[in-house]
Formats: sequence, C-alpha cells, structure tokens
Amino acid sequence: MSAPATRAQPAGPHQPTLLASCALATTAAEASYRISYPEFARRSSRVIALGAESERSVRAMGGRLWGGGHFLVFESAVPGDALLRYAGAGGTALLSEELADADTVVMVASAGANPEAASVIGDAAAARGIMSAGLVLPVPPGSGGSVNELVSALRPNAMVLVVLRDAADVPEVLSALRV
Repeated sequence: MSAPATRAQPAGPHQPTLLASCALATTAAEASYRISYPEFARRSSRVIALGAESERSVRAMGGRLWGGGHFLVFESAVPGDALLRYAGAGGTALLSEELADADTVVMVASAGANPEAASVIGDAAAARGIMSAGLVLPVPPGSGGSVNELVSALRPNAMVLVVLRDAADVPEVLSALRV
C-alpha cells in the first residue's frame, strides 16, 4: 500500500489575514489608490402592467421615488401601436411615444395578463433595440391562471425573464435594473 497523499505546504511562512489589514484599507493613504467613478447613469425606464392583478403592483411602485421610470398599464392594441394608461396619475399615452426615449421596458405579469400585450410591447422594444425584461408575479391559488402560461407569453418577448416567489420583491428587482 502506498502512503496517504499529503497536502503540499506553501513555500515560505504562512501569514494569515489580520483584521488590522482591513482597517488599513480604509485609510486616506490607501484611498488614494481607489478609482473614482461617477454613479451609474439613470435609465429612462417604462414599467408596464399587463393585466389587472399586476396593475396593483405597478401602481404601488409608481408611488415611490424612481430616477427615470414611467409606470403604465397596457389598455389595448391599436393599429400599429398600443394604448397605455399612466398607473397613478391617469391619462393615456401611445406605446410608440413612451418608447421614443426609453432604454428599458419592464413588463409585469400576473394572473389575467394579456398575452397580446407582451407580444406588442416586446416587438416594439425589439424593433427599437430597447432592453426588455419580464417579471412574473406569483399566481394566487384559485385565480384560474398558471405561472407556466405567463412564462410562455413573456419568454419570446423579453430578453430577461424573472419568476418571483413574492410580489414584495418587485422593488428590489426594479432597483437592480436601475429603473
């Protein structure tokens, strides 16, 4: 039988990381080596609810302070465009007008979402080279819908698709997308 393998020891003395090393990294002398980089540029985002269930979530998000986000609800497709309603303030706009200066579109879907809405919005965003994301909210039991149906509707129309376990995660996801 051969002898059991042993771990190779590093050459030279072993120096553990000391807590004082972290403290040294915060000194003014060490700070001079850091790269100063401006904050990320704000996005011009459009967050669009695709149905009544997701409208509640989008309306709640619209009441918060966001950098450049518009919070909308898909109303209906019109020839060559779509009619949107502002989630909190009321009033309407055309999808084409909202996408004119947008760089991100986030579609929010839950039970009762309109599959046509995902297609119209996704096609319009793709034609303009705008990043599109889909957020699938949890489907309440007994609502008659399923997460699989929502994913099937959004998957071909969103570059990024996130299925959430909890609707309370929407603000964090929107923050991560820099809405």
